[in-house]
Amino acid sequence: MSVYEPSSTIFLRPEEFCQDEQSRLGRANGNTYRRKPGIPDVHDGQIMVRLKKKRFIILDYGYTPNEHDAEIARSVPHISIPNGAGTCKCATKHCPRIGVPVLMYDSEPNEPMSLYLRGGLCFSCQRNLNEKRRTQRKRKSDGHPVGEVRIGNGDMPSIGSGSGNGNRFKFNDQIVELNPDAVVINGPVDGTRIRGPDYRCPEIGSDLLRIVSELSHETLSLMQHSSAQAGMVQPVATTTSSVDPMYQKAFESVSKATFLLTQWKASWDENMASQTAVNAAEAAAAASANFDSRILDEAVASQTTLGGGANMAILQHNIPPQIDMGFSGHAQQGAVSSLVHAHVALDGGVPIQPLMMPDETDSNGHHIGGGLEQRVEI
Repeated sequence: MSVYEPSSTIFLRPEEFCQDEQSRLGRANGNTYRRKPGIPDVHDGQIMVRLKKKRFIILDYGYTPNEHDAEIARSVPHISIPNGAGTCKCATKHCPRIGVPVLMYDSEPNEPMSLYLRGGLCFSCQRNLNEKRRTQRKRKSDGHPVGEVRIGNGDMPSIGSGSGNGNRFKFNDQIVELNPDAVVINGPVDGTRIRGPDYRCPEIGSDLLRIVSELSHETLSLMQHSSAQAGMVQPVATTTSSVDPMYQKAFESVSKATFLLTQWKASWDENMASQTAVNAAEAAAAASANFDSRILDEAVASQTTLGGGANMAILQHNIPPQIDMGFSGHAQQGAVSSLVHAHVALDGGVPIQPLMMPDETDSNGHHIGGGLEQRVEI
């Protein structure tokens, strides 16, 4: 029996799953292939799922992302880390498994986010819920597709149990009680898309302004039409049949605008966070450069200071034994003076003569007089 082994990184190379997608997953919508086994009552492992239009995704319920993974996800559109990925428990009551997976790969990242990522359920519970909905759609032709706006209770299932359960819903490990008049937008509305590398604030803002403009015209038409109908004596069914489509169209525009507004804000926040990180890095680099420059200046100043009294002390400490032992005080001072001058000459690049001892002859044949009282000269 195979054992789940966590991936070392969130980044999967195509050659790692290409064979699985071509030979093991299959082409039918809804097909699945478990690439890594799950751990009972912990998580469902790593699973490949076939979606519509040949799209496929790889979900990992056992992987816990880190900061480095988050940076990769921000730069690679095929990878996504939803809030709570790898840590948030399944929203189904009494289910201990992980409910939010990491999206290791999405073959079509520009498509709306899969329900497996935003449903808050573990893979097993989500599959069960999908099957129930599929059965309900067969029995009920007016079922609501995922992403459509629902008003009030309607027949919207409880997040906690997957079936109608009053107004109590579980979201991010918290029980939420909705007002009977609550309006729920469950994911991207038809006709909108989620933010991505090629769909940021400017593009989202342009679509948002267009939809708001359409909403204004649709709402005005609805108000004018309803006012005209209210003043006329005609069957109620006729009035309802003409107003309802206009209302539904306007409400869909409101839903689109609301969803796009949240995407615009999320994109804005991400951009600000990225800019803040860049500014912090630049500030740190500038501070480091200033620190290095200040240290260098202090070192130069310290060396300049040491060039005076410290060098004299060093020279005095290193007086040759014959000078220290054989000269009188006056002669010894002269010898020290000669050594200092020699050191200074070396520092300044001026040629110097070697230090001569009494009764010696220099390179030019000049004799240096002897005696303990004789001053040493260069």
